[in-house]
Amino acid sequence: MLGYCTNVHAGETLDEVISNLHDYASVIQQRVGSPIEVGLWLPKKSLINKTSDTLKECLSKLDLSVRSFNGFPYGNFHNSIVGREVYKPTWCEEERLTYTQQLATLLAELLPDNTSGSISTLPLGWGEGWNSDTQAAQQLLQCVDFLENLEQISQKLIHLDIEPEPGCRLQTASTLAEFIQTQFGDDERVRRYIRVCYDTCHAAVMREMPKDSLDTYAQVGLAIGKVQLSSAIDVDFDTLSEEEKNSAITALRSLSEPRYLHQTTIVRNSEMTFFNNLSDALHEQPTGHWRVHFHVPIHSKAIGPLGTTQHDLLQSLEEIPTNNDTLWEVETYTWDVMPTCFQENELINSITSEIRWANKQIQSVVCDE
Repeated sequence: MLGYCTNVHAGETLDEVISNLHDYASVIQQRVGSPIEVGLWLPKKSLINKTSDTLKECLSKLDLSVRSFNGFPYGNFHNSIVGREVYKPTWCEEERLTYTQQLATLLAELLPDNTSGSISTLPLGWGEGWNSDTQAAQQLLQCVDFLENLEQISQKLIHLDIEPEPGCRLQTASTLAEFIQTQFGDDERVRRYIRVCYDTCHAAVMREMPKDSLDTYAQVGLAIGKVQLSSAIDVDFDTLSEEEKNSAITALRSLSEPRYLHQTTIVRNSEMTFFNNLSDALHEQPTGHWRVHFHVPIHSKAIGPLGTTQHDLLQSLEEIPTNNDTLWEVETYTWDVMPTCFQENELINSITSEIRWANKQIQSVVCDE
């Protein structure tokens, strides 16, 4: 079953989470016309004594299903400026481990009997100045111990899915695979509880071919636990006229907003240059092939004068196995920082269109198999 991630909605408290389920998730499910999975984002502040009972009551009343938590953003993901704060606390800090354990305990309480669930998490931390692989691995191993014990008690398997992201310590399939192999060797227990969150936007920005990524994970025994369907901005300036270049640059400037980092890669003459943020890349000449980490609606091939990486997403659908143990969700969290001229309809209609489009593509792949 396909769903969407609720990190698109602002709200730090449990009351705000519940309101979002009523005002958005329930309405989206009604408009889709079939059950959806809710990839629930629960900020640290929302985890209080009554969280479990309140969520159970709300989900039952709205007939919503939750098998996945987004455990990446810890605090307020909709502050006026988030930037690198979203990568804190890192996997070297006890707060990250405690938060993840709380999420796992809660998810086990929400899941039906004898089922599995996913918690996606950050790729250790931001990459610049990072020298803490061993410390992060120790904390991850503690999390594995916790998840194993939780499974024995609850009979529910919760896997932690690490999400590579441009600019982070683990930004590609190869860096994640190397980290797991270096820190944990061939430990099969680690592979049971630590898996991959494959974000199609992130992979596209880093120019990763889906088949190559999946082969890399398979070589070290890493399974795909969650797939986040998302598209990045794509523009090849070398194919544009001067007028089209000017339009594209104007559009890119309008996307260069302060809340989130929009990591950017530019390929010129087969050489890739990485920029921490789109604002840095905009100092460059408008040449080469640009890709920008700005999640845009996946059913759109273009956003104004800019293309998207929808083609890469479709390739990913063809390569990633569609089995019951892998969770799929749409994740277009940048809606409210997207210029209104690029927004089709309003948020509920846009997410509904994304889910319908993705369901159609997935069904097409399944039928071809």
